Amino acid sequence: MALVAAAREAIAEVGLEVSTNEIVKRASVGPGTFYRRFPSRQALLETILLEVIGELEDEARAALEDPDPGRGFAALLRAFTLSQVENKGLSDALTAQGGSLEADQARERLRDLVRRATERAQQAGAVRPDLSWTDVPFLATAAAGMTQNCLDLHAGTGQRDRVLAILLAGTAKSGPELPGKPATFTE
Repeated sequence: MALVAAAREAIAEVGLEVSTNEIVKRASVGPGTFYRRFPSRQALLETILLEVIGELEDEARAALEDPDPGRGFAALLRAFTLSQVENKGLSDALTAQGGSLEADQARERLRDLVRRATERAQQAGAVRPDLSWTDVPFLATAAAGMTQNCLDLHAGTGQRDRVLAILLAGTAKSGPELPGKPATFTE
């Protein structure tokens, strides 16, 4: 649907604060068309959120089906990172509290898949045992939020992939004990 595609593109570029006017302009439709298809801007945003989470669920299922649990885990972390890079609004949407029952259930399914993929990689000895599955979304967010310039240094081609590889190396089965406590999930 043109509205959803235009909205995804706009949110990826601008973030969740993109206006309805900007979305209908990009979709080359009028406001009436928008409101006939979606009762509100929030309903459209939720449709997109469910699509994005669904895509991540597919990536997580593929990670669980990969014969190499470590490779599957790495692919999931990479996909999670890239989806946040491509969509500025995703981070906010993934952390949103409340919302519809359907969105809450989608986030719950994604959390479970991330947990299972992490535990599977740990059981195979590919990922350090003290890495919590709750660390994984924060690792993806850290790699996604990397700046292109820091201390007058300019990120080279493939810098994000390099940072992601360093993060993945840090999840390897050996290394010093991780400090602090992992994130907790509260409903």
